[in-house]
Amino acid sequence: MPARRRANDVISPLRAFLFAAALSIALVLVLAPVFPGESHVSAGEPAFKTFRINGEVVASKGAALDQSTIDRIRGAGLLKNTLEADAAAAAVIVGVIGASLLALYLYLFQPREVNTLARLVMVGLLVFLWVAAAKVFLSVTLPDNDRLYLGYILPVGSAGMLIATLLDGSLAVAVAALLAILAAFAGFYMPDARNSISDDPLQALQMPVAFLLGGFAGIFAVRRAERVNHYAMAGVAVGALTFAALFAFWLLSPEREGVDLFWMLIASGLNGFGGAVITVGATVVLGVIFGVTTRIQLMELGQLSHPLLRDLQEKAPGTFHHSVIVGNLAERAADLIGADSLLVRVGCYFHDIGKIAKPEYYIENQIDTANPHDKLQPNVSARLVSEHVRIGLKLTGRYRLPARVRAFIPEHHGTRLVTYFYRKASAHDPSTDPEKFRYPGPRPQSRETAIVMLADSVEAVVRSSRDRSHERIGELVDGVIAERLAEGQFDECDLTMRDLRVIADSFKTTLRGIYHPRIEYPSPTKAELQKAGPPGVAYLKPPADPMEAPPAV
Repeated sequence: MPARRRANDVISPLRAFLFAAALSIALVLVLAPVFPGESHVSAGEPAFKTFRINGEVVASKGAALDQSTIDRIRGAGLLKNTLEADAAAAAVIVGVIGASLLALYLYLFQPREVNTLARLVMVGLLVFLWVAAAKVFLSVTLPDNDRLYLGYILPVGSAGMLIATLLDGSLAVAVAALLAILAAFAGFYMPDARNSISDDPLQALQMPVAFLLGGFAGIFAVRRAERVNHYAMAGVAVGALTFAALFAFWLLSPEREGVDLFWMLIASGLNGFGGAVITVGATVVLGVIFGVTTRIQLMELGQLSHPLLRDLQEKAPGTFHHSVIVGNLAERAADLIGADSLLVRVGCYFHDIGKIAKPEYYIENQIDTANPHDKLQPNVSARLVSEHVRIGLKLTGRYRLPARVRAFIPEHHGTRLVTYFYRKASAHDPSTDPEKFRYPGPRPQSRETAIVMLADSVEAVVRSSRDRSHERIGELVDGVIAERLAEGQFDECDLTMRDLRVIADSFKTTLRGIYHPRIEYPSPTKAELQKAGPPGVAYLKPPADPMEAPPAV
């Protein structure tokens, strides 16, 4: 099945290059400067470098410093923070490499959700902001001479958590790894912090490892989180993994003290708490600014109390219940193949919302009423039936439903024929043009909309069949899938043949559960009839077929 051309039309080589160039400049501008101040030196400490005044060596590197030498060095301004050429070159190299690697990842792997320029900008902005925050915060908290672990309060992992929530989990892992390195580099770039590495080299490894593990824990915990308590659990996971990393390095430190564990616990806990709070708050803000559909939005739309769904239940009850059943079918299948099951369920609820306008023209709503299509020409009927797509898009646009949800309305029909009326017309005129009976499309552009196309068709076909035995349900499901494949409806999405097999098995299991056989109840006994009460009140015999109407009293 041909791969769909999607993100590679967005992240072209030129766009990836421009992204790398812009992010490189931004990172260098953040990393290279040094803040005003001076390096901390105390009497008795070894000199962290060789100091010269007017060519004279005042203190050699590693030599113990006395107070008079420190005063002389300070008076000469040699302890002030200054931008050194080698440090600036290091910042340029790290910034360019970091930005280039991220751009290369985006171009090669084409994350599914980074499909607009705005979202590409969002990724770069998050990286830039978190590196800037690390530069400012860590310049204050490093070096950690008092072993308070304050630098680990910084919730670096929240950037990866945001990207996992809003965009893509794999991209979030890449960003978390990059930020762990860039944040540690930003922190130890300042001269005072850089000088402390010689006393405790493990610091240079401890910080990126702690940030990295905390970020990974947060990403796996919040990916597809659907409730606020999931974000709280993610915060706990971030804190736990950060503490575990710090504890591992603490065991290697020759200067460790028991009180360190208390400060490590406090810093890790605040890191996790801050990450969870930032993720929850920023998810909503960034979702609105950059047009990303959030899990919170989908959870709200998945409530059947939504005004459009209430209208559907009142005006087109048959369509409403069809949508709910299709949602049950599609949600389970989506979960089994790793698609977004929440998005699928919400998409099912709204996929036929346009039928609100003229519910009587759809068979599921024709309860004890004549079929208006009996008096219409097939081409007119086809046009009226397919009109629900246009109306549905208009209604959901008015209610500002996210684009990802609205996509289910046209894509669940794809470019298929309005088959019943096309065949009816062809029976009278074999030269009938099929294009006049075709839905406008497009074909499914994602696995999610493709699943709903199948669930919608399968539910309708099985419901219309008088034979709902296990074998017949299997035949109908396989027939629908084979027909859609032959029509090329999945040529523009990422469904694989393995996915289709899993989806078919899931549909069969669910439908056989819905249409399971019922036992035949025996007639009421004489004793039951005698206690049945006054005339007109009788025991009803439950129908053997759950879809069969109950007998009239």
